[in-house]
Amino acid sequence: MARWDEILSLPVQNPPTLEFSAFDLIWSKIEGHRDNMDRLALVPFARVDDFVRGESNNKDCPTRFHVEARRRRPPKMPYKPKVDGILEYILYWCSFGPDDHRKGGVVRPSRSTYIPKKKSAGRPNTKRGCTCHFIVKRLIAEPSVALIIYNQDKHVDKKGLPCHGPQDKKSVGTRAMYAPFISEDLRLRVLSLLHVGIPVETIMQRHNESVEKQGGVCNRDDLLTHRYVRIQERNIRRSNFELDEDDDVSIGLWVERNQSHVFFYEDYSDNDPFCLGIQTEWQLQQMIRFGNGRLLGFDSSFGVNKLKCPIQSLVVFNSENKAIPVAWIITPVFSRSIDIHKWMRALFNRVRTKDPTWKLAGFIIDDPLFDILTIREVFQCSVLISFWRVRHAWHKNLMKRCLDMETRAKLSKTLGQIVKEMCSGCGNVESFDNFMEDFKECRDFMDYFKATWCPRMGPCINALKTLPVSSQETSSALEFHHNQLKIRLLNEPDPFIYKRVDWLLDKLATKIQAYFWLDEYEGKDDFSRYWKDEWTSGLTAWRKSREIPDTDVLTEGQTVKVVDQKDREITHVVWNPGSEFGICSCGWGQKGNLCEHVFKVVWYFREKGSGSPSVSLLQFNRGLIDMLKCPPANSFIRDHAVSLAVWVNEQLRGQFGKSGRGEMVNSFTRMEVDS
Repeated sequence: MARWDEILSLPVQNPPTLEFSAFDLIWSKIEGHRDNMDRLALVPFARVDDFVRGESNNKDCPTRFHVEARRRRPPKMPYKPKVDGILEYILYWCSFGPDDHRKGGVVRPSRSTYIPKKKSAGRPNTKRGCTCHFIVKRLIAEPSVALIIYNQDKHVDKKGLPCHGPQDKKSVGTRAMYAPFISEDLRLRVLSLLHVGIPVETIMQRHNESVEKQGGVCNRDDLLTHRYVRIQERNIRRSNFELDEDDDVSIGLWVERNQSHVFFYEDYSDNDPFCLGIQTEWQLQQMIRFGNGRLLGFDSSFGVNKLKCPIQSLVVFNSENKAIPVAWIITPVFSRSIDIHKWMRALFNRVRTKDPTWKLAGFIIDDPLFDILTIREVFQCSVLISFWRVRHAWHKNLMKRCLDMETRAKLSKTLGQIVKEMCSGCGNVESFDNFMEDFKECRDFMDYFKATWCPRMGPCINALKTLPVSSQETSSALEFHHNQLKIRLLNEPDPFIYKRVDWLLDKLATKIQAYFWLDEYEGKDDFSRYWKDEWTSGLTAWRKSREIPDTDVLTEGQTVKVVDQKDREITHVVWNPGSEFGICSCGWGQKGNLCEHVFKVVWYFREKGSGSPSVSLLQFNRGLIDMLKCPPANSFIRDHAVSLAVWVNEQLRGQFGKSGRGEMVNSFTRMEVDS
């Protein structure tokens, strides 16, 4: 078999990890130049950077690879689809070579102008003649595949001796014992702390304290220098989002400079509007980590009234069920309902390229008008709906347009009952007509309701009847993320800046990511003295409600009072106790938000056995009943389905804790199944 036939017949390997090394690949020996046997493998071209990072994080010999040479065919240059034709050639070399700046070392003639400095600065001892290198070729025959040729895989010099790392005895006590650069995690930490305003001296002080606490230097990160942090701080201070006076030109320049952050870009044209999808490398890692086999949430609208191009956010939920943004889609208002298939497919392909086994369990939408068919086609998962945005709009306008608190409570309670009827499949549009007739004396609110919601009533009813409703904890996490984004983004002193999209792109990819990265940083409490409103994240309303003791809940007639946890002399009154559409007198609830006092009262009443089950639980029970009402012909399959349903019930009981256990058991045992 010919050489290229052998190469193209090799399998394309795609390890299901964020990064991988030569150890994770199966290498083939194929005859190469001058009868030498090349050691090579095929991987997706989009994963070359993951291979480079994996090879750099070698435990036995930590290093970093740099591009020593690159040849790229111009995109407009005509070419024939030859089997051995190359679109791109990249030579990666260990950063401790190929030149040798040690005493008696050999420096290439092109580098003969190098003059050893009396004072070492920057990256001392980095050029030690290491011969480790590999070649990446992108073939015309298979543009999506990278051919890696890795013949020199040992970190040795031309004499065959270790020249850096723990195996090199001469590197002990020098920086050549460790990798030549700091890790990506430490780089993100430094940049994030600088972006939120932490002084350079404080960052270095905390870093040196942690090194002393662990007993001295153990890796390259421990050798972080004041000079490096100062340079990063200077770069941030001198950076400017306005790359051109024309905003559209500036956007194009930003996209060109930040290709690694862009997963989809479509400029204005005769057929398509502007659309830009942003996802940093850290966001991609979080999407793979917390999205695989779990839920992905969608915040469909942010900044409609202020920003030139509003933001749509995709979020995942971490181990504490807090929302982490993993992608931002920026489009003009008029194009939000246009084809979303392009950017959604591009995002899905990017994730699956990194992890071929990645698969969603469910996609949560907050807008009934969203394209559900596209989600099911692209992500191949179930679609849920979160009612937090609709509830927020209703309650916010109730507080604004209705002055009497008892009337607000009646309106909210009636709306909650209608929503529950819709979710159970027995409600219709007449329920809303009756609602508007019964409360026609509340003219201001009814005018708003008719103008805003009546035109959208059909899709809303259809979504509530056909889609599962996400839990209140998920709704609380989505609302909390939305408010965090509002505090962190819309805090500029100059309101005219919101009309520039290049400012928005720059701030999302720098400061906003920095805040959300620090939310996940375990050592963030060390910098608490510098926290501002934009940094403090805290707990969601759902999590806060779990910390309120039952003794702080006081029942008084038709209302319930909850003692404030910060100032115990203050109590908050909750109307419609036990209902998810309860109204609270606290400042947060007055703005239409989900508050911890309403959640606490809901839990309190359900623990007492007097609260109604949640909409999510009702839909779960209805699904079990429908399944058991239609038994399959094979009794074994029926028994397996029942055992599976019981297992799901046990998982939910374990997740919701004591109060959830009571709710689940009571409602589950009350189900009646027709035989």
